[in-house]
Amino acid sequence: MPPAFSSFIGVDAATGRRPFTYLCLDPSRKLLAVGSGTAVDVLSFAFGQSTTLLAFSPPHRTGQTPSTQGRALGDFLLQKEWNWPAESGFPRNPPPECPSWLRASFLLIDQLQELGFRPFAPEEDAPRQWLETQAEAAFSALLERPPLGAATLEGRLQRQLVLADLGLDVPDAMEFFEEITRYRLLRGILPMDKVLPAAELNAWMAAQVAWMAIHQPEALQPVTPHGNRSVYLPLSLTQISQSGVRVGSGVLS
Repeated sequence: MPPAFSSFIGVDAATGRRPFTYLCLDPSRKLLAVGSGTAVDVLSFAFGQSTTLLAFSPPHRTGQTPSTQGRALGDFLLQKEWNWPAESGFPRNPPPECPSWLRASFLLIDQLQELGFRPFAPEEDAPRQWLETQAEAAFSALLERPPLGAATLEGRLQRQLVLADLGLDVPDAMEFFEEITRYRLLRGILPMDKVLPAAELNAWMAAQVAWMAIHQPEALQPVTPHGNRSVYLPLSLTQISQSGVRVGSGVLS
């Protein structure tokens, strides 16, 4: 039996000076914390949780198909792009061709495991565990189609609506439109406080996947490329609704 996790952490990896965004939910999916920073910031926060399941979402690369988005980071990026042999875990020494943002992802997982985080195994009682997901692929799976561009306003609103449909306590994206008038639009005064940043939306999704792995495992589909570790993705919103799985207080309940 898995431990009674007291928190569920979603980590989104991206490029830039603050490459990681993390978000933490309690067992009722109440938001406990959200932040961004370096690997040290993520590690410090994660290690401060006595029992936690962390879901890591590696960077999304433009041009990937939904199937390749869901592949394990090491299997897809290293094996396909840098001819690195497929392994059962993240390599300690990525090839020199790996860009810095990719190296940061490998280093984070390596350091998590050094701190005692174990790969997710439902039958084990390790108090700190981690699993791999892919936020962009998760949104694609839920919608049964690729979502609108993550860098666009409409894409962020769409993802926020998906999270709300899962019962997560995110701002109501439709309130954005309620506050738009001709006057405000002409002057560029938009209610952007109603729209979450793309990285934070991804972290919400990763945390949701971690929560589902314990509370709604029947709503997840593990993808296991080449017989290696699994990448966890949700079923579609339609499949979840038809299966009768309750996803909280959202539209699908």
